[in-house]
Amino acid sequence: MTYGDGEFAVTARDAAVNRLVCETLNLSGGVSIRVTGSSMLPSVLPGDVLVIQREELTHLISGDIALFSRGDRLFAHRVVKKNSSGTPYLITRGDSLPEDDLPVYAHQLLGRVTGALRGKSRIALPRPTALSRAISVLFRQSEVLTTLLLWLLNRVRLQREGAQC
Repeated sequence: MTYGDGEFAVTARDAAVNRLVCETLNLSGGVSIRVTGSSMLPSVLPGDVLVIQREELTHLISGDIALFSRGDRLFAHRVVKKNSSGTPYLITRGDSLPEDDLPVYAHQLLGRVTGALRGKSRIALPRPTALSRAISVLFRQSEVLTTLLLWLLNRVRLQREGAQC
């Protein structure tokens, strides 16, 4: 999951959010942030709130979702591989993205996602299963499927907001 998906220019807001998240994690060890991107579909939806705990790179394992900073932007992507020899690093990838990210080094890692809130409900973010991996491949291969899911999600949210008025 990214804070702002895709190859968008980093804004002053992105940089400020990045600094605030880093400072909060350093001071309290935990932070919650709202997801705006779609790179972790279908596991994490735009609008979900991720709960993050500060964590050392050595404690993350394959299947965890890592929050890291790169170029004043925040990314929450799944750990797909861990290199512990030499200079340790993680290889991450958004569940619905076709390619791995560049290596994530200890100085870029902010923490591990420990849970998420969707609306008023806490949701579990379990390790990937064969079924969830297959569904992720469908999202990687089909822009139409991704667009349809995001459209449906937006419609449901609009209906809920209208019902609350």
